[in-house]
Amino acid sequence: MFFWEVRSVNQMVIGMIGAGNMADALIKGLLGRHVLPPDAIWATNRSNRERLAGLQARYGIQITPVKPPLLEAAGIIVLAVKPKDTREVLGQITGVVRREQLVISVIAGIPLESLERALRGIPVIRAMPNTSAAVLASATALAAGRHATGEHLRTATRIFEAVGDAVTVREDLLDVVTALSGSGPAYVYRLIEAMSHAGADLGLDGELARRLAVQTLIGAARMLTESAADPGELRRRVTSPGGTTMAALGVLENRGFAEIVREAISRAAERAREMADEFAVPDGQEVRPEV
Repeated sequence: MFFWEVRSVNQMVIGMIGAGNMADALIKGLLGRHVLPPDAIWATNRSNRERLAGLQARYGIQITPVKPPLLEAAGIIVLAVKPKDTREVLGQITGVVRREQLVISVIAGIPLESLERALRGIPVIRAMPNTSAAVLASATALAAGRHATGEHLRTATRIFEAVGDAVTVREDLLDVVTALSGSGPAYVYRLIEAMSHAGADLGLDGELARRLAVQTLIGAARMLTESAADPGELRRRVTSPGGTTMAALGVLENRGFAEIVREAISRAAERAREMADEFAVPDGQEVRPEV
């Protein structure tokens, strides 16, 4: 499947505005899957020149300390900045991006309405990948704006499928996606930390405990992807009455495991909505191009 998709986006030039962890993951994934050659990927950021130089040294991509060369060269602009920097970046690119370009925002919590109000008719797609893009295993959800066509959405889908799985959702569900899969890797890493520390506390060598915990996660995930059974069924299969697994799950459930997870994801989704209110362009306020 990937071979046809990779060839179909081979002539694109992508410009990353923001050179943080998400941009790094996307660049690594796009190059690792041979979606684009290094000279077809540009990156810039606000002030961290050392970070830019590191990306160029690792990947051989094009870098620029200022945005105009990137905006001129790229057909697809990826906004990968922190939410608090959204208004500043929109002010810098408004009036410069062209209608034939596509803007893809991976900024958590900033709604299409705010982006479109600033960008005035430019096609915009919101994407919520996660940092597993760096190992070609991201889970990405996409939501298209009013000016984005089916072809724009197919292009964005091909890009993000090259670094994992990509689905299309309504924009009103993106905050939940952010909470579930965007922030999700951190939940998994925290679980592995806890399992590793527990194993070490009970006598295992620390590195051995980590190795066992990581492989357990990999195996369980593979079982889920290769089995038609749902997680509940797979859990029941390994939970013998009166056995060790039942004893462990009893502790988790007594401590409200499922409720804690739901509360955590709910709070993350709520925070995404708060960020939209804090950092988006207010109603009636225009983003003015910087001169």
